[in-house]
Amino acid sequence: MGQSLRLKITLLVLASSIVAGALEWAELRGIRLAQEQVRTLLSGNDISPDERIRAPLEVKLARAVYLASKERYEEALDAYSYLADLGDLEFRVVALFDLGNLHLRRALEHVEKNEINRALPLVELAKDAYKKALRLDPSHWDSKYNLEVAMRLLPEMDRIQSKGAEEAEEQQEGALWTTVPGFPRGLP
Repeated sequence: MGQSLRLKITLLVLASSIVAGALEWAELRGIRLAQEQVRTLLSGNDISPDERIRAPLEVKLARAVYLASKERYEEALDAYSYLADLGDLEFRVVALFDLGNLHLRRALEHVEKNEINRALPLVELAKDAYKKALRLDPSHWDSKYNLEVAMRLLPEMDRIQSKGAEEAEEQQEGALWTTVPGFPRGLP
């Protein structure tokens, strides 16, 4: 009976080792596939719809960054909004931060064209995204900093808008940053 028990234990250990090895292999295969998909996105090419469906969240976030870099803003907004509700806390904070950055970047593009009315709602959306990120993780320094930048930008845009089109054109160059006292020191 002793040898029979040893044989059963040995077979059980062997079977569990095989199962663990198969699981590790599948996980490594998934990681390699995700790396390959991210490399595809970094090279400037999109991944196929089938790959998108099965892709891990990190690859979907990389695709949202890819869409934003290709100025496919509506698709990028949809992707970020979808991802902001998924994953762990840290992942959601990163997705919200990137969403805020996309809104702020688009707002600054409109400011450069002196389209203040189109920039204002985008700044508000950026601020909302940063605030949501900070509600999830109050110590996320990048969100704090960018929220401070967006908050300093908004009153200045209101001031320019109220002066009228003629004065705004005269002061267009550097008008938005004239009252910003410099980079904030410390945390906001």
